Amino acid sequence: MNEPEKPKKGWGWLQWGVVILVLLFSILLTFDMVSPMSDQISKANQTSSSNNCRQIIMAMKIWAQEHNGAYPDSGIGDGASANGVFRKLVQEEIILDERIFGGKQSPFQPDGYIGQAPEFLEAVAAGENHWMMIAGQNIKSGGTRPLVFENALKPVWPLAWLPHHYLQRGRTWRNGKIIIGRNDGSVNVETLEKHSGELRLSDSTLKAFGMPSLTDIKVLDIEEKK
Repeated sequence: MNEPEKPKKGWGWLQWGVVILVLLFSILLTFDMVSPMSDQISKANQTSSSNNCRQIIMAMKIWAQEHNGAYPDSGIGDGASANGVFRKLVQEEIILDERIFGGKQSPFQPDGYIGQAPEFLEAVAAGENHWMMIAGQNIKSGGTRPLVFENALKPVWPLAWLPHHYLQRGRTWRNGKIIIGRNDGSVNVETLEKHSGELRLSDSTLKAFGMPSLTDIKVLDIEEKK
């Protein structure tokens, strides 16, 4: 008579250990490949957003040349927003592509529709502008002072941002950085400092900006969709 077949043994701890080690190795290898790629993507997005900031400042300087050195926030009154200021650049046809008012990895993105001339009432509508600005300056103001910068949590000093939190208001780039455009037209990626779970401009950065006092600074906020 044929002997009955012996039941096959299941995998033991040795086999499972090998499988786990292989999986861990694969995960680590994938992380090593993705991490540098993510860093490269982040830097590319910073470059794109920096170019947007630079174009906004250039447009404001074109406006100033035609308005006795004043920027479009001059005389705009209380309750003004950065959106309203930038809309003037469209209404004067200095900018006709509102997409420069967006920012990478930001929830505030223009839809590209600006409406009909001459009012262009659909330009830079609520939720379509990523950039805040400091009001009350002109083409002759201190060149090192900030003019246009990525939106903070609130338009009040001390300005504060969140670590990362992409697609949210007040988001920052990797390693707690934001883009700031100065009155002289230069655009830089500035590193923030941690303060009780938030990120703020360092004292050394404010000093470099020529901003020892914060009491006379008016920040124009972005408009959010209700």
